[in-house]
Amino acid sequence: MITNRDWSQYQATFRQAETAVLAQWVQAGVSGAVVGLPGAGKSNLLGFFCHRPDIVAQLIEMPAADLLIISVDFNNLPDTSLATFYRVILRAFHEVSHHMASDWQQTIATIYQANLAVTDPFVTQSALRQLLLHCQQQQKRVVLVLDSFDHFCQVATPAMTNTLRGLRDSFKDNLCYIVGMDQEAAYLPDPAALGDLYKLLDIYCCWVGPMNEVDARLMVRQETAQTGQQPDEVDLVHLLQLTGGYPALLKAACSCWLSELRHRSPDGWPDFLLQQGSVQYRLQAIWQGLTQEEQLGLCDLSATLGGETAVRTTNLPPAWRDQYETILRRLVQKRVLQQTDEGYRLISPLLARFVATAVTIPRGRIWLEPTSGQLYQGHTPLTNLTPQQTQLLTFLVKRPYQRHTKSDLIYHLWPDDLGDTRDDSLYQLITRLRQEIEPDTTTPQYLLTWRGRPEGGYQFYPEGHPHYAPG
Repeated sequence: MITNRDWSQYQATFRQAETAVLAQWVQAGVSGAVVGLPGAGKSNLLGFFCHRPDIVAQLIEMPAADLLIISVDFNNLPDTSLATFYRVILRAFHEVSHHMASDWQQTIATIYQANLAVTDPFVTQSALRQLLLHCQQQQKRVVLVLDSFDHFCQVATPAMTNTLRGLRDSFKDNLCYIVGMDQEAAYLPDPAALGDLYKLLDIYCCWVGPMNEVDARLMVRQETAQTGQQPDEVDLVHLLQLTGGYPALLKAACSCWLSELRHRSPDGWPDFLLQQGSVQYRLQAIWQGLTQEEQLGLCDLSATLGGETAVRTTNLPPAWRDQYETILRRLVQKRVLQQTDEGYRLISPLLARFVATAVTIPRGRIWLEPTSGQLYQGHTPLTNLTPQQTQLLTFLVKRPYQRHTKSDLIYHLWPDDLGDTRDDSLYQLITRLRQEIEPDTTTPQYLLTWRGRPEGGYQFYPEGHPHYAPG
């Protein structure tokens, strides 16, 4: 959810690179996803984008009055009826209409007030389409900003996602979506349900991570301004260096600086910060936002670093470099690593220390060695599986990410006695397999359950589905 705040305190250049990317999407009329690990500042970027349409308009060289950026909060829906769904979008228009010309304020207010109590979805849908058609006729570009879109998709009905797709198809010339998500579109509960909209969100993806130095310095000033205490240049540089400018880490470090850090020698800051619950929580949230494969890659990189923050690519063993190049590129994309001319660098020494001392060793990707047919999890062969567990896991490895119904799996495992096989036989097999492959069987990451009608089933993520912990 995009919170209310005084956006005037943010400089016009806030998140300049990311804002420019979003402006390019608006100019091209495409929808895209703003993605960030916990604490990366994704909602702040979207809030700034929504409340400073003048800056966006300048970037795409169009009159600000012709650009309508509307923040829609779908995560507090009173109910899941389609009529309510349409009214929430109308309300979002109404809540920002005071920034518009008087004639537009009147038009939006009339449509919104006329539909406040309407429960017929056809009527509310028609009202929304009337408003969008009016925008189209007046050559207004409409951008609906949907933060926490992945959380919305967990509760959205098929009719709701179909509506978003249908509106986009009907008003391609002047309507696009920018959604905020904790993970890329591939980890949505059912990406296929979004149809062509999923393809757009998968192609147009802007990852948010550490801030540039100008934005990071602004954050330090904002976080310490009310106390009357401001870090001097030496302390400020240490705060930026230790946190890498990662918003959640920097905010926690500022709080520690105000309470005690400023009275300590900078040499002892890393140890002190890593002992603070607020810092540990944010580091853990970043860690949990990665897949098991990415976590293992970071652990292996950490071992290669030997306690340092950066490593030259040329210093990596060739076999290691070839095996992990794809993982390293993904970690760069997720803004956990930075790629330099010399190699790779973790964004923060605090994160580097956290990874080096990770309590839970990640398990890595589950994969099948094609020659021997041996299943591996990371570097470890899965030798304790029963023949039936091996059969099931091999089937899933060859068909990752698909939603397999219980009936499909039962047919594959027991094709000759389908009529005599009950759901609990499959359930017991799944339970035993999870005990072999999952780091924590109470929160599966590789083999997830999905519930549907007339029946649900299971979905397999060979790299380990990331968890999200708000940071």
